[in-house]
Amino acid sequence: MKSRFRAALGAALLLVLAAGCSSTSDSDSTGGSGGSPATGKPVDVGAPLPAEVQKRGRLTVGVKCDYPPFGYIDEASKNAGFEIDVAHQLAAYAFGDPGALTLTCVTGSNRVSFLTSRRIDLIEATMNYTPERAETIDFSTPYFDSGVKLLVPKDSPVTSFDQLAGKTVISTTGATASLWLTQCMKGVKQQLFTETSQALTALNQRRGAALAQDDTLLLDLAAKNPGLKVVGDAKADSPWGMGVRKGDKPMLAWVDGALARMQQSDFFWSDFQKAVTDPSVQRQFARFVPRPGHGLTYPSGATLRC
Repeated sequence: MKSRFRAALGAALLLVLAAGCSSTSDSDSTGGSGGSPATGKPVDVGAPLPAEVQKRGRLTVGVKCDYPPFGYIDEASKNAGFEIDVAHQLAAYAFGDPGALTLTCVTGSNRVSFLTSRRIDLIEATMNYTPERAETIDFSTPYFDSGVKLLVPKDSPVTSFDQLAGKTVISTTGATASLWLTQCMKGVKQQLFTETSQALTALNQRRGAALAQDDTLLLDLAAKNPGLKVVGDAKADSPWGMGVRKGDKPMLAWVDGALARMQQSDFFWSDFQKAVTDPSVQRQFARFVPRPGHGLTYPSGATLRC
């Protein structure tokens, strides 16, 4: 589905992995790495911000903290990345201040529970749409596209998903990769971890034949780990969406309005070019972000496609 990422994709992964995924950080008033300057004036996105959020005066967003270049902790111990800039833009629309934002690090296994327990207002954490997830939460319109591939040692004979029958595959709890393996490759044994750092360590220790995860993350890991390579055709291809609580129509309408405004202004493409500076990679991914006249759609069907 996508060509190989270059080393320019993200910050140093060791710093990201050391940071972990359990902290909560309040953004500074300048909007961190990618927010618009504070104007003090909310932006009309076609739907009102829910009263509860207005009263609080800031958005609380669940984000990834170990997933460069989309959400990670940079060398200054700040949240950074493509999705982080999008979150700051949401705060700028909501309050006229990109710093009116609390970013909470989440993992694939806890992001939905953080949302349903009202610890966060919405999820923006590399979350593929699946019909199963859509039974528990509501998805915004999509803002990026991704699929699942395999990360293996360079001397591994594994080149495709078909060669994994009877083998142990490493993944992370709650990830689309794990859901797809459970549904579509019942002969595969899974070894699950909560954090990317744990899964990567397990692969380097040869505790599984491959690490299955979103191709965007795996390509970056391979660029930073010369002993590893990405193989396999993309599976479970599905765009990413933001998650809001089931039935929360006011929040969903506001988020969709904000995303539509970003698409109209070509914010996603500008943001992606900041996160990924290699022009050849930018060209390869231009159609995987919403742009004026080009939107993304979720796949139809009741289950993940095998």
